[in-house]
Amino acid sequence: MQIKIITTDKFSSKEWISYQDSFNQVFETNRDLNYFKHKYNDAVDGFSYHALLLNDNCDVVGGCSVLPMMYNKSEDIVKIGQAVDVFICEDFRTDPLMLKRMYSKLKEILIINNIVAVMAVPNSIAFPYWINIVKWNCIGDLKYWMIPVNLGALMNKAKVYNFISLLFVKFLLFLNKIVSFIYNSTEKKSIYELIDDDKFIDYRFNKDYEKIIHKNITFYFRIYNENNIRTAYLLDAKQNNRLSYIALITAVSYIVKNTNSDLILFIGPIKLFQLLFIKVPKKKEPKRLPLTCDVLDKKNIDLYSDILKINNWNFGLKNYDVR
Repeated sequence: MQIKIITTDKFSSKEWISYQDSFNQVFETNRDLNYFKHKYNDAVDGFSYHALLLNDNCDVVGGCSVLPMMYNKSEDIVKIGQAVDVFICEDFRTDPLMLKRMYSKLKEILIINNIVAVMAVPNSIAFPYWINIVKWNCIGDLKYWMIPVNLGALMNKAKVYNFISLLFVKFLLFLNKIVSFIYNSTEKKSIYELIDDDKFIDYRFNKDYEKIIHKNITFYFRIYNENNIRTAYLLDAKQNNRLSYIALITAVSYIVKNTNSDLILFIGPIKLFQLLFIKVPKKKEPKRLPLTCDVLDKKNIDLYSDILKINNWNFGLKNYDVR
């Protein structure tokens, strides 16, 4: 087997086909080539960065990919990578250090292309490997915020609970609207914030996401069926290009009225005053979402000492859908 470092635009036809087959096999999905080409080629550099594991027939049997993204760092602009789609086919998992070697080789091309750090939100199986073996840093955990719309569905109770909880949510929305007219809080700026310009929005939100525009407010959400619970994930809600109290209320009001959702979730920081979303207690979170980081720019390590503090980040589902 060999490790091949490559950018997406250099994939051969054989590599595309075998990558697709191996990915779908490992993750038990049915992604077509257009999904991968959009995800990797439409990133800010016009391609993404990959460490491919090839078998003796030069078929792709493993991969580690990094999507380049642009971030504001206070007044500066930096390029940060998002590590995604890390896998090795089961028959080739004979070397426990293979993923570490793949990523170590991949780092070289990332540094050459001015990527200052790599972020990831690994699952519970991958997390110990990246922290203990690859030696990444855990910045902190992403927070869950919720609005329970239909308690009957959430608690397996009679439908009367749905009626009661829906009345409560409507009262909560009414109360929050009054408060927001008095004080429409907007989010505090973080040191590290994704540059979500029009190009990024077109890249990030495909037809699977609902985009709603109401006057000067734009919000995005997606509906999933989570164990028979119809869950609306709110990814972003902006008023004049900033998350605001009124934007959150507008988005939630629309979702409650139009989607028949049982639960509304927001994942990430809500850095503004609001009385709408309830923070999910740690022990009640569906799963842990640890934000991890590897700083690549060792020459300016002091410049990025603030990158390892969770409160310096505005990172949520908008950055990458890890739900």
